[in-house]
Amino acid sequence: RCPLVGLRPLSQANPARARYVPAETIRDVLDCCPSVEWRLVVGLARYAGLRCPTEIGELTWGDINWEKGRLTVRAKKTEHHGGDHAVRVVPINPELRVILADGFEQAEPGAKEVVPMASRKGVNLRTHLERIIAKAGHEVWPRLFQNLRASCATDWVERYPSHVVAKWLGHSPKVAA
Repeated sequence: RCPLVGLRPLSQANPARARYVPAETIRDVLDCCPSVEWRLVVGLARYAGLRCPTEIGELTWGDINWEKGRLTVRAKKTEHHGGDHAVRVVPINPELRVILADGFEQAEPGAKEVVPMASRKGVNLRTHLERIIAKAGHEVWPRLFQNLRASCATDWVERYPSHVVAKWLGHSPKVAA
């Protein structure tokens, strides 16, 4: 019997790879995106804190409550915890609302997924996003999608209580800290 069975792994966090991605940088990146699908990928990660590709790829047009300004997000990564961890509701900020509206307007009739390319198995979003960031004149940050999500969290905690932000992100306040 292995003596390590039952032990939880230590944190794999590497603070040297953490970057805050400011709104100005995101505006430049969004301006260089070749399609509304790419603007949706960047916008959903940065403005709504969605995990990419899983949560972005699973988001459907039916998950958007336009009247209340909310997204319903299904989180496969945390659904095994049960309860609130499988599904969460996230606010739609004004910048994201514009991107979502453009995406909805350009979607094929009867389209279900908000970002079809993110739902395809084996799609390499990272390499293409690196090119978009470089085209926008910015240095590529180390953890592309995780840093966008963390930057969203940073902005939110400046305006909302940490327990609310943690719920929007799909984890406990302890994990958020």
